[in-house]
Amino acid sequence: MSNQTTKFPITWEQVHRDALRLAEKLKQVQQFDAILTVCRGGLVPAALVARALDIHVIDTLCFITKDNQEELIKHSALPDKNLLIIDDIVNTGHTAKAVRTLFPNAHYASIYVKDDYKDLVDTWITDVKQDTWFIFPWEHDLK
Repeated sequence: MSNQTTKFPITWEQVHRDALRLAEKLKQVQQFDAILTVCRGGLVPAALVARALDIHVIDTLCFITKDNQEELIKHSALPDKNLLIIDDIVNTGHTAKAVRTLFPNAHYASIYVKDDYKDLVDTWITDVKQDTWFIFPWEHDLK
């Protein structure tokens, strides 16, 4: 097994296209009343999915990761009935597990998911091997 990481740069156009593909898949699942997005990476995909699904209620969950533990710093009062959770990637599974505990009945969707954590996500677009490191457009150096 190789310890080498495969870098996977994502463009704005790709995020846009994949978020719209995710929205199309979600149209087949059910009608959602609201979106709860995982900050910060989920903000852009959530806005795109909300527009595509004509959802007008969006709230956020905010975490800080310390020592591989998720610390919730902003909660949501949205009920998890007909709730759609949007994330950009399920990478280590820590955040997804924390969100699943808080909102067990919500539908969890992510554009990207690593193979070991597909069981935490209900709907996704692209799954990749664990050694893949995504570089999102909002993470690029803006200098």
